[in-house]
Amino acid sequence: MGLGKIIPGVSGSLLAFSLGIYEKAIDAINNFFSDIKENILFLGKIGLGVVLAILLCSKLIIFLLNHYYLYTIIFFIGLIGGTVPYILKKVKINKIKDISYILISVLIVVLIGMFKNDSNFNPTNNLLSYVYIIFIGFLDAATMIIPGISGTATYMMLGCYEFVLNIFSNPFENIIFSILFGSGLLLGIFLVSKFIAYMLKNHYQKIYLLIIGFSLSSIFYLFLDIYKYISYSSLIYCSILLLIGFLIGIKLGND
Repeated sequence: MGLGKIIPGVSGSLLAFSLGIYEKAIDAINNFFSDIKENILFLGKIGLGVVLAILLCSKLIIFLLNHYYLYTIIFFIGLIGGTVPYILKKVKINKIKDISYILISVLIVVLIGMFKNDSNFNPTNNLLSYVYIIFIGFLDAATMIIPGISGTATYMMLGCYEFVLNIFSNPFENIIFSILFGSGLLLGIFLVSKFIAYMLKNHYQKIYLLIIGFSLSSIFYLFLDIYKYISYSSLIYCSILLLIGFLIGIKLGND
Protein backbone atom coordinates (compact mmCIF):
# COMPACT_ATOMS: atom_id res chain seq x y z
CA MET A 1 0.00 0.00 0.00
CA GLY A 2 2.91 2.32 0.72
CA LEU A 3 4.36 1.66 -2.73
CA GLY A 4 0.94 2.36 -4.20
CA LYS A 5 1.06 5.83 -2.68
CA ILE A 6 4.33 6.62 -4.43
CA ILE A 7 3.79 5.23 -7.94
CA PRO A 8 1.81 7.64 -10.15
CA GLY A 9 -1.52 6.12 -11.19
CA VAL A 10 -1.41 3.28 -8.66
CA SER A 11 -3.88 3.10 -5.76
CA GLY A 12 -2.72 1.75 -2.42
CA SER A 13 -6.28 0.98 -1.32
CA LEU A 14 -6.86 -0.98 -4.52
CA LEU A 15 -3.86 -3.13 -3.62
CA ALA A 16 -5.38 -3.51 -0.14
CA PHE A 17 -8.40 -5.07 -1.84
CA SER A 18 -6.20 -7.67 -3.48
CA LEU A 19 -4.64 -8.40 -0.10
CA GLY A 20 -8.09 -8.96 1.37
CA ILE A 21 -7.63 -6.43 4.19
CA TYR A 22 -9.61 -3.44 2.92
CA GLU A 23 -13.01 -4.08 4.50
CA LYS A 24 -11.42 -5.24 7.76
CA ALA A 25 -9.36 -2.04 7.91
CA ILE A 26 -12.45 0.14 7.32
CA ASP A 27 -14.29 -1.77 10.04
CA ALA A 28 -11.35 -1.41 12.45
CA ILE A 29 -11.27 2.38 11.95
CA ASN A 30 -15.02 2.82 12.36
CA ASN A 31 -15.31 0.48 15.36
CA PHE A 32 -11.97 1.34 16.90
CA PHE A 33 -13.18 1.48 20.51
CA SER A 34 -15.07 -1.82 20.35
CA ASP A 35 -11.76 -3.71 20.59
CA ILE A 36 -9.00 -1.16 21.05
CA LYS A 37 -6.13 -3.63 21.53
CA GLU A 38 -6.98 -5.74 18.48
CA ASN A 39 -7.62 -2.72 16.26
CA ILE A 40 -4.39 -1.00 17.34
CA LEU A 41 -2.42 -4.15 16.49
CA PHE A 42 -4.13 -4.60 13.12
CA LEU A 43 -4.04 -0.96 12.01
CA GLY A 44 -0.58 -0.52 13.50
CA LYS A 45 0.83 -3.29 11.30
CA ILE A 46 -0.69 -1.71 8.19
CA GLY A 47 0.46 1.77 9.18
CA LEU A 48 3.98 0.55 9.95
CA GLY A 49 4.19 -1.19 6.58
CA VAL A 50 3.00 1.92 4.74
CA VAL A 51 5.39 4.22 6.60
CA LEU A 52 8.37 1.89 6.13
CA ALA A 53 7.62 1.49 2.43
CA ILE A 54 7.45 5.26 1.97
CA LEU A 55 10.53 6.06 4.05
CA LEU A 56 12.69 3.22 2.72
CA CYS A 57 11.45 2.99 -0.86
CA SER A 58 10.54 6.53 -1.92
CA LYS A 59 14.10 7.26 -3.11
CA LEU A 60 14.31 3.85 -4.80
CA ILE A 61 11.00 4.45 -6.59
CA ILE A 62 12.16 7.90 -7.70
CA PHE A 63 15.35 6.29 -9.06
CA LEU A 64 13.37 3.59 -10.90
CA LEU A 65 10.94 6.13 -12.32
CA ASN A 66 13.79 8.35 -13.47
CA HIS A 67 15.85 5.56 -15.06
CA TYR A 68 13.42 2.70 -15.76
CA TYR A 69 10.07 4.45 -15.99
CA LEU A 70 8.58 2.18 -18.65
CA TYR A 71 9.45 -1.08 -16.92
CA THR A 72 8.34 0.17 -13.48
CA ILE A 73 4.92 1.29 -14.72
CA ILE A 74 4.45 -1.86 -16.85
CA PHE A 75 5.00 -4.01 -13.76
CA PHE A 76 2.36 -2.10 -11.80
CA ILE A 77 -0.09 -2.28 -14.72
CA GLY A 78 0.23 -6.06 -14.48
CA LEU A 79 -0.16 -5.94 -10.70
CA ILE A 80 -3.39 -3.92 -10.90
CA GLY A 81 -4.66 -6.12 -13.72
CA GLY A 82 -4.15 -9.16 -11.53
CA THR A 83 -6.43 -7.70 -8.85
CA VAL A 84 -9.39 -7.23 -11.22
CA PRO A 85 -10.53 -10.92 -11.22
CA TYR A 86 -10.60 -10.83 -7.40
CA ILE A 87 -12.89 -7.77 -7.42
CA LEU A 88 -15.12 -9.25 -10.16
CA LYS A 89 -15.86 -12.19 -7.87
CA LYS A 90 -17.56 -9.78 -5.45
CA VAL A 91 -20.33 -8.66 -7.83
CA LYS A 92 -22.60 -9.81 -10.63
CA ILE A 93 -22.94 -7.40 -13.54
CA ASN A 94 -26.34 -8.05 -15.11
CA LYS A 95 -27.95 -4.65 -15.72
CA ILE A 96 -27.24 -1.61 -17.87
CA LYS A 97 -27.39 0.42 -14.64
CA ASP A 98 -24.50 -1.64 -13.28
CA ILE A 99 -22.37 -0.74 -16.29
CA SER A 100 -23.23 2.95 -15.79
CA TYR A 101 -21.59 2.90 -12.34
CA ILE A 102 -18.43 1.46 -13.88
CA LEU A 103 -18.46 4.17 -16.58
CA ILE A 104 -18.90 6.92 -13.96
CA SER A 105 -15.77 5.84 -12.10
CA VAL A 106 -13.86 5.50 -15.38
CA LEU A 107 -14.85 9.07 -16.26
CA ILE A 108 -13.66 10.37 -12.87
CA VAL A 109 -10.18 8.89 -13.27
CA VAL A 110 -9.93 10.00 -16.93
CA LEU A 111 -10.81 13.57 -15.91
CA ILE A 112 -8.18 13.48 -13.16
CA GLY A 113 -5.60 12.21 -15.65
CA MET A 114 -6.42 14.94 -18.17
CA PHE A 115 -5.44 17.77 -15.86
CA LYS A 116 -1.86 18.20 -14.80
CA ASN A 117 -0.52 21.32 -13.16
CA ASP A 118 3.08 21.96 -14.18
CA SER A 119 3.54 24.58 -11.46
CA ASN A 120 4.60 23.22 -8.09
CA PHE A 121 2.99 24.14 -4.78
CA ASN A 122 5.50 26.11 -2.70
CA PRO A 123 3.99 26.74 0.75
CA THR A 124 4.79 29.84 2.79
CA ASN A 125 4.15 30.64 6.43
CA ASN A 126 0.69 32.16 6.05
CA LEU A 127 -2.86 31.08 6.88
CA LEU A 128 -3.83 30.27 3.29
CA SER A 129 -0.88 27.87 2.87
CA TYR A 130 -1.64 26.24 6.22
CA VAL A 131 -5.28 25.62 5.26
CA TYR A 132 -4.22 24.24 1.88
CA ILE A 133 -1.73 21.86 3.51
CA ILE A 134 -4.52 20.53 5.76
CA PHE A 135 -6.66 20.09 2.65
CA ILE A 136 -3.84 18.15 0.93
CA GLY A 137 -3.61 15.88 3.98
CA PHE A 138 -7.38 15.32 3.86
CA LEU A 139 -7.11 14.57 0.15
CA ASP A 140 -4.31 12.10 0.83
CA ALA A 141 -6.59 10.22 3.22
CA ALA A 142 -9.44 10.24 0.69
CA THR A 143 -7.27 8.84 -2.12
CA MET A 144 -5.76 6.35 0.30
CA ILE A 145 -9.17 5.02 1.39
CA ILE A 146 -11.20 5.25 -1.84
CA PRO A 147 -10.00 2.30 -3.97
CA GLY A 148 -8.75 2.99 -7.47
CA ILE A 149 -8.14 6.74 -7.20
CA SER A 150 -4.42 7.38 -7.36
CA GLY A 151 -3.16 9.90 -4.84
CA THR A 152 -0.05 10.66 -6.89
CA ALA A 153 -2.08 11.33 -10.05
CA THR A 154 -4.29 13.70 -8.05
CA TYR A 155 -1.25 15.45 -6.56
CA MET A 156 0.20 15.93 -10.02
CA MET A 157 -3.05 17.52 -11.10
CA LEU A 158 -2.83 19.97 -8.19
CA GLY A 159 0.91 20.52 -8.56
CA CYS A 160 1.70 19.27 -5.05
CA TYR A 161 3.26 15.86 -5.81
CA GLU A 162 6.80 16.94 -4.89
CA PHE A 163 5.54 18.63 -1.72
CA VAL A 164 3.74 15.47 -0.52
CA LEU A 165 6.67 13.22 -1.43
CA ASN A 166 8.99 15.52 0.51
CA ILE A 167 6.67 15.39 3.53
CA PHE A 168 6.90 11.59 3.52
CA SER A 169 10.63 11.35 2.86
CA ASN A 170 11.68 14.29 5.11
CA PRO A 171 8.95 14.76 7.75
CA PHE A 172 11.22 16.73 10.09
CA GLU A 173 12.42 19.23 7.48
CA ASN A 174 9.48 21.51 8.31
CA ILE A 175 7.70 20.15 11.36
CA ILE A 176 4.83 22.68 11.11
CA PHE A 177 3.96 21.56 7.58
CA SER A 178 4.16 17.91 8.66
CA ILE A 179 1.83 18.50 11.64
CA LEU A 180 -0.70 20.34 9.48
CA PHE A 181 -0.57 17.64 6.82
CA GLY A 182 -0.95 14.95 9.50
CA SER A 183 -3.95 16.75 11.00
CA GLY A 184 -5.71 16.80 7.62
CA LEU A 185 -4.75 13.17 7.10
CA LEU A 186 -6.29 12.04 10.40
CA LEU A 187 -9.44 14.07 9.80
CA GLY A 188 -9.76 12.58 6.33
CA ILE A 189 -9.25 9.02 7.56
CA PHE A 190 -12.02 9.47 10.14
CA LEU A 191 -14.59 11.13 7.85
CA VAL A 192 -13.92 9.26 4.60
CA SER A 193 -13.79 5.86 6.32
CA LYS A 194 -17.22 6.64 7.83
CA PHE A 195 -18.55 7.35 4.35
CA ILE A 196 -17.03 4.18 2.85
CA ALA A 197 -18.32 2.07 5.75
CA TYR A 198 -21.83 3.41 5.11
CA MET A 199 -21.52 2.65 1.39
CA LEU A 200 -20.27 -0.88 2.01
CA LYS A 201 -23.13 -1.54 4.39
CA ASN A 202 -25.95 0.01 2.35
CA HIS A 203 -24.70 0.04 -1.25
CA TYR A 204 -22.32 -2.91 -1.45
CA GLN A 205 -22.94 -3.69 -5.13
CA LYS A 206 -22.56 -0.06 -6.21
CA ILE A 207 -19.28 0.55 -4.39
CA TYR A 208 -17.73 -2.57 -5.92
CA LEU A 209 -18.89 -1.55 -9.40
CA LEU A 210 -17.21 1.82 -8.90
CA ILE A 211 -14.03 0.05 -7.77
CA ILE A 212 -14.03 -2.09 -10.93
CA GLY A 213 -14.26 1.07 -13.02
CA PHE A 214 -11.47 2.72 -11.04
CA SER A 215 -9.28 -0.36 -11.57
CA LEU A 216 -9.84 -0.51 -15.32
CA SER A 217 -9.37 3.23 -15.78
CA SER A 218 -6.16 3.17 -13.73
CA ILE A 219 -4.76 0.57 -16.14
CA PHE A 220 -5.91 2.65 -19.11
CA TYR A 221 -4.43 5.85 -17.64
CA LEU A 222 -1.07 4.20 -16.95
CA PHE A 223 -0.92 2.62 -20.41
CA LEU A 224 -1.62 5.97 -22.10
CA ASP A 225 1.29 7.38 -20.17
CA ILE A 226 3.83 4.79 -21.32
CA TYR A 227 2.73 3.27 -24.63
CA LYS A 228 4.80 5.79 -26.63
CA TYR A 229 7.96 4.50 -24.93
CA ILE A 230 7.38 0.87 -25.93
CA SER A 231 9.65 -0.25 -28.75
CA TYR A 232 10.34 -3.58 -30.42
CA SER A 233 13.54 -3.94 -28.39
CA SER A 234 11.70 -3.40 -25.07
CA LEU A 235 8.61 -5.46 -25.93
CA ILE A 236 9.96 -8.74 -24.54
CA TYR A 237 11.01 -7.18 -21.22
CA CYS A 238 7.67 -5.36 -20.98
CA SER A 239 5.75 -8.58 -21.62
CA ILE A 240 7.71 -10.46 -18.95
CA LEU A 241 7.27 -7.73 -16.33
CA LEU A 242 3.57 -7.38 -17.20
CA LEU A 243 3.07 -11.13 -16.74
CA ILE A 244 5.04 -11.18 -13.47
CA GLY A 245 2.99 -8.28 -12.09
CA PHE A 246 -0.27 -9.93 -13.20
CA LEU A 247 0.63 -13.28 -11.59
CA ILE A 248 1.59 -11.55 -8.34
CA GLY A 249 -1.75 -9.70 -8.38
CA ILE A 250 -3.61 -12.97 -8.95
CA LYS A 251 -1.65 -14.65 -6.16
CA LEU A 252 -2.39 -11.84 -3.71
CA GLY A 253 -6.09 -12.05 -4.53
CA ASN A 254 -6.19 -15.81 -4.05
CA ASP A 255 -4.40 -15.57 -0.71
